[in-house]
Amino acid sequence: MSTAAVVILLVLLIPMLGILAWMVIAASVIKVPAGALGLVLKNGRATDHSLTPGRHWVPLLRKTMVVEYPSVEMAYRAGEDASSAVSELDRTGPSLSCALGDRALADVAYTVRYAIIPERLRTVHERFGPQGVHGLVRDESGRAISRALSDPDVTVDALFGRARSDTETRLAEAVTAALEEHGIRVAGFVLGPVDLGRTGEVIQATVRAGFELALEEAEAATRIAQAQNDGRLAEEITTAREDAWRYRETDLWRDLVQRSDGVQVGRRRPGYGPGRLGLTVREDTPVDPSATADQPASTEPQ
Repeated sequence: MSTAAVVILLVLLIPMLGILAWMVIAASVIKVPAGALGLVLKNGRATDHSLTPGRHWVPLLRKTMVVEYPSVEMAYRAGEDASSAVSELDRTGPSLSCALGDRALADVAYTVRYAIIPERLRTVHERFGPQGVHGLVRDESGRAISRALSDPDVTVDALFGRARSDTETRLAEAVTAALEEHGIRVAGFVLGPVDLGRTGEVIQATVRAGFELALEEAEAATRIAQAQNDGRLAEEITTAREDAWRYRETDLWRDLVQRSDGVQVGRRRPGYGPGRLGLTVREDTPVDPSATADQPASTEPQ
């Protein structure tokens, strides 16, 4: 081979080798976006090599691919509609129906904030995959909460007052232990409203009864004074004194304020005495427009 042929061969071969090397290097540089974790798969099998957000060098020696998982915190909210989810990182579901230690039925709402442990990413991928993480959190958290609430020490009283904080801490510990076994780290747990059904209605009725009794005791003095005034008014009403009718008019106005729905008030001509208290009351009743359209307007004074 002549020198000219060798030179021509090198001129053609060197750029081709450079382009091939650049392609291999470009394919070996993998960029993981912010808020994600990358799991390296070689020949379709997961490895222990997890990638944090940024650029990484992964030699392209075998068929290699990267599966992305969220690295930020995600949330599961039980007791909310699916339409309330603000992003793909937040999932919602129905309230958890369970029985307490005293056999009272309850619908529990709660929120779990969690994230994937990077060192356990391979386990999460092999067992659940990218689409199964939310289902795992939903099932395992519900199971842990049901077991914790079914303890005989947990009764209806444990959901109110200072005992509620202890119950919330107890449930958080149970959920944390259950999810860590599967490679999920719990960042926060919040116990939401608990619907006790008929039991809750009884509790609310008992609470209202105490306040209603206090209200009756507070109004007792007022009612006694009103009864005494009504007794004196019965003696004065035969004299048709103006002060007596003024007192009764004040009571009527007070009653109107308390039941103002569907009530119209019209003013009479000045004057006092039976039938002329200075006001008239008429309650609204449904009127058929077609029935009244053909009737002449009444000229009778109100």
